[in-house]
Amino acid sequence: MVAADESSPLPTRERQRQDTRERILRVALAEIAEVGFSQARIEHIARKAGVTRPTIYAHFPTKQHFLHELETRTQIGALEVIRERLSGVSETDLVHRLVDAIFDLVAGANPVLLREVFALTVREPAKADWIGNPLFGFLTDRFADAQARGEISSTPKAAELTRIVMTALFGFLVVEAEPAADRRRAAHRTVDLIVRGAAS
Repeated sequence: MVAADESSPLPTRERQRQDTRERILRVALAEIAEVGFSQARIEHIARKAGVTRPTIYAHFPTKQHFLHELETRTQIGALEVIRERLSGVSETDLVHRLVDAIFDLVAGANPVLLREVFALTVREPAKADWIGNPLFGFLTDRFADAQARGEISSTPKAAELTRIVMTALFGFLVVEAEPAADRRRAAHRTVDLIVRGAAS
């Protein structure tokens, strides 16, 4: 969602629409966190949010859209954290900061919502495509710049290198067989090998 320029406030109707959307999302995520995705009911969400079912569907056509919105916002949050942490770092340092930023975000997330978002990604792999993802685009641009400067190999292409890094990182986030600290360390080792392997 694009933030409004403070010098030109949103018209009242648009502000009300956004407020309604935010309220619905907040209530829906609380409902999913409490009872799980499969047990969450649109009628319960509508009642708690003080809206009608058609209003919910106007903003979120399916229950999956609640989780897609959460996923998008999490990715944007990760991108903001990475931008804050990356002043003048190499591409190897960048991916390590990416690992830490995402693990830090995940550590603060509701575990039920987190599992539901991961499950959605696994259930709908076609919709998990990285195209248009701001975090993916940012990393791809950084890798492309490093390739242009000759700091890392031009193969694989920047987008493919980003996909490899992101897929590996997703695997460490989803598989919870080990404690988070151990998975974070393993993720650091893996992305280090990937990026160093691409080094010229």
